[in-house]
Amino acid sequence: MEIDSDTASESTLRREVCCLIDGQIGEDIKSLSKAEELLNGALEERNILEKQLTAVSTETPTRIQGALQEAQQATWKIETLTSSHKQSRRAINSHLNRAELIVDELDKKTEEVQELERCMEYMKWLALVEDLSSEIQGSLLVNSAPFKLFHSSEVQKGISAGAMPSAVTHFAKLTQVIEVLHGSSCTNLVSFVTSTVLFWYKILKEKLASEFEEVLAALNWPFVSSAVPMPPPPAQQAELKERVEILFGQLVKLQLPDSLASEDTSTQEYNHLPGSRPLLLPLYLLLKPLHKRFRYHFHGKKQTNGLDKPEWYLTQVLNWIRDHSDFLENIFQPILDAEHLGHINAKVEFTRGLLNIVASKLQRDIPELLYDEHLLSHTIDEHLMFDRELRNNYNYPQNQPGCLYVLTGKECFERWLVVEKKFAVEKIDSLLGLPTAWLPQYRDLEETDDLKVPECVESFMTLMLVITERYKVLPSPTHHLRFLELQLYLLDDFRVRLLQVMKLELNDPLAGRHSAILNGVNYIMDILKEWSEQVFFLQLQFYSKEQETMESFNSALETLTSNQDVSKMSQVLGETQMDVLEATVFDDILHLYGLLRDDMTATLLRTVINDIKSRGRPYRKDKWFSMPSAKDYITPALSASLCELLQLLKERLLQLRSQLCPSVFNTLWKGIAHDLNKFIYEEVILASQFNEGGAAQLQFDMIRGIFPQFGDFTQRPDNFFKEVKESCILLNLKTGSAILLRELLYQTLHAKQSIDQHSKDPAPQVALKDIGVYRLSPKVAEIILNLRTDWPK
Repeated sequence: MEIDSDTASESTLRREVCCLIDGQIGEDIKSLSKAEELLNGALEERNILEKQLTAVSTETPTRIQGALQEAQQATWKIETLTSSHKQSRRAINSHLNRAELIVDELDKKTEEVQELERCMEYMKWLALVEDLSSEIQGSLLVNSAPFKLFHSSEVQKGISAGAMPSAVTHFAKLTQVIEVLHGSSCTNLVSFVTSTVLFWYKILKEKLASEFEEVLAALNWPFVSSAVPMPPPPAQQAELKERVEILFGQLVKLQLPDSLASEDTSTQEYNHLPGSRPLLLPLYLLLKPLHKRFRYHFHGKKQTNGLDKPEWYLTQVLNWIRDHSDFLENIFQPILDAEHLGHINAKVEFTRGLLNIVASKLQRDIPELLYDEHLLSHTIDEHLMFDRELRNNYNYPQNQPGCLYVLTGKECFERWLVVEKKFAVEKIDSLLGLPTAWLPQYRDLEETDDLKVPECVESFMTLMLVITERYKVLPSPTHHLRFLELQLYLLDDFRVRLLQVMKLELNDPLAGRHSAILNGVNYIMDILKEWSEQVFFLQLQFYSKEQETMESFNSALETLTSNQDVSKMSQVLGETQMDVLEATVFDDILHLYGLLRDDMTATLLRTVINDIKSRGRPYRKDKWFSMPSAKDYITPALSASLCELLQLLKERLLQLRSQLCPSVFNTLWKGIAHDLNKFIYEEVILASQFNEGGAAQLQFDMIRGIFPQFGDFTQRPDNFFKEVKESCILLNLKTGSAILLRELLYQTLHAKQSIDQHSKDPAPQVALKDIGVYRLSPKVAEIILNLRTDWPK
């Protein structure tokens, strides 16, 4: 087998050599000289291969031996490192065992140190409080007084006025301490600091308040208009103002932190307004004499304390704000700015304090007012006007709370809605019962009164506007939406009443009352469309849809079963948000009023057209096929049978124009023109045959009779009679042109071609447009041409 394989390899090699020689030399005998070059090249290549083989056979054992040595060295290093690792691990474990006891002892020592540090911090806070308290005590020169005698007369006698600024400054630092410690877990420390702050607050407040009130009394505070005493001399007045400024600044610094504001029970009577911060101490003292006067006059059994006269105490409060505004802005506001309290407006805070007094008074009166709807309504009106005047004329900010929140309490607000609805319905009844209810509101100014709005409708929309202005100032959108529901109810109720009155006028729609109702409906729709674009009602639409969306979302969450339901809910929410952007709060009621307007307009149109048709019967029966030619007349004249129709048409248009507002009348006269065009086209033209004279007479009647009736309303009345106008053109077309046009139409419409082919043929349309026929189709134009009787035989 080996001999056979060697023989095969030799034969293969021989073939490859032969192929190589054949490829280099070929069949050309002259190329045999290349055989020697091939042999030399093959010998050189063999020598190179032998050298490389010798080099490989000598270098390979050397490289393998080097690799084995490196592997042995690496193995020795690994064994060395493993041994070192074991020794280190044993040493570490031994060290940890010895150090474990030391660590436990060190943890105990660390805890002790931390406890001592906490005690030191605790003692530092105590020392700081004691130091500040001692500073205050030292400033007040009461070192020898016992702790429990700080409120005694001896203590008050020992207090030096000159030492008060220092005491107030240290008290302010003490309040900073309580603010820092607020929320701390060291309850005893917080309690101690709190009691210390309140202790010194009472002493300093008692001293400063008494001095402040004395200086205010010397300045004739409060500035009331009745029985004003003589002012002090200018020099003394300047000194008093300087003194009051100093005391005001000290009282500002004496202010308790918000966390302790509830501890001062004397200022709690000024916390009736929701969302308001505690009143500044000096402003409380400024309001104290005014509050006393208010309680004297408007509480108890005084004659000035009448439920039927809320305007008395509201006017008094406005007068107090007016009388004290300059003093607050010129004297006290600069002090607040100097104390870095510029964000607090002295006049606004003073007004807020007075509003707390008013709110307290109103809360006391509400339980009695709920039993008398007239008193409740009057009180609500007065407070709404008071709030409006306060914000518009006295610059009370819109973001500050007012007294109206008292009226939005659940019981009071529900009663308010009931009273508002009752009075509104009674007002509507009285409006519709007036003898002048359906006369125009501005009938004395007919030249300028284009809308022709009935008196009852104008008064009703004024009522709607008043209701809007009343609830617009309420603080919550929820209350706005409740009143909006009331408005929509009243609008629908008024619509039903208009519908009932309108049905009584169906026997004679052309009477003035029917038109007055139509004008009123159109006016209400115009007003509601304007309101729909106002920001206030757009916001109400947003709040309403948001509320509905949240309710549906919450109900859907209860029945949620899968991720697919979640995706559906997200899609519904997205669609709802788009609906919010497109809809308005008055869409539904506008739709109902629109149906009423359309129905009433259709009734008027139907009545007028029926009258016109009844007067147009003689005109329909004219013998259009046998009328004399226009050449037989000296001057053309209108058909006698058309005159009665024209007279009625003119009377009806003038009557409707005088009764209806322009927008409704424009719709109506266009409808009349449309139906009249249809009547003449279908019942006169298509139902008759026309000779040359009849066609000319018809065209003359239209151009000189029918079209001019609408000339006062449009410059091109013939545009509203397209079918009639174009029919007249075809009927009066010269005979030759008419024959050619009829042949073209006949060939196009009756040739043996497919419908698609002759529908695409532009020739008939082009021919019709050339003579001024645009509306009529070629087929209808052929029918009109066939109505002519003047075709040559």
